[in-house]
Amino acid sequence: MEVTEKNARHIKRGKSQLWGGYLPFDYWRAEPCNQELFPCGVPEREWVSRYLLEAEQLAEQSGMQGFGFKLLSHHLDERGSLLEVLRERTYRAIYLTRNVPRQVISGMIAGKRGKYNSTQLEPEDRSRHPIDLEKFKTLVRWELACVDSDIQRMKDNGFETCVVTYEDFCADRQAFFRQFFEFLGLSPENLDESDFKVMIKDVAHTVENYDEVVECVRSMGLELKA
Repeated sequence: MEVTEKNARHIKRGKSQLWGGYLPFDYWRAEPCNQELFPCGVPEREWVSRYLLEAEQLAEQSGMQGFGFKLLSHHLDERGSLLEVLRERTYRAIYLTRNVPRQVISGMIAGKRGKYNSTQLEPEDRSRHPIDLEKFKTLVRWELACVDSDIQRMKDNGFETCVVTYEDFCADRQAFFRQFFEFLGLSPENLDESDFKVMIKDVAHTVENYDEVVECVRSMGLELKA
């Protein structure tokens, strides 16, 4: 339900069908035909349910084996009815996580560089940056708590959940996808390579005070994965 740069380009061209899916929820809801369909004051829960129904039908008509979408944790907080609707429609959850210290470093470095992703065609950024250790520790603790909270929320609400990691994706992309195709009961597929690249290939180079960060991670009883 998130507007990305890729699907925003399609929206500007006036297309209602996007690569692999459907208009983002807020764009779909704002379309005149949908505004006429629902009278004023209809609860958001009914909007969400109708949106998912139409997206599911589009996937089925297109001959797809299944339908899914990217959902960020904060979407569940922003749309209180969403979790209930997903549970009623028997959705399952694939929860993507990664080594938390490495995730925090990626975010902190991206903030310093002012860039969060890059394509294969762009030159590698070899700049080096120091990590504020106190800020780093605070963010690591916060991220760990968020991951635990997310997984517990899925469990408490009865969702079948498959936890996958970014490290598994980098190690063996096809094996990474195969595990959740099996989880969903779908036939495995070999997917195309991504156009994007790893932003930090060498953490020891990119982080100026790398040894201090490693020691900080150890003092927290954690491990920093490359």
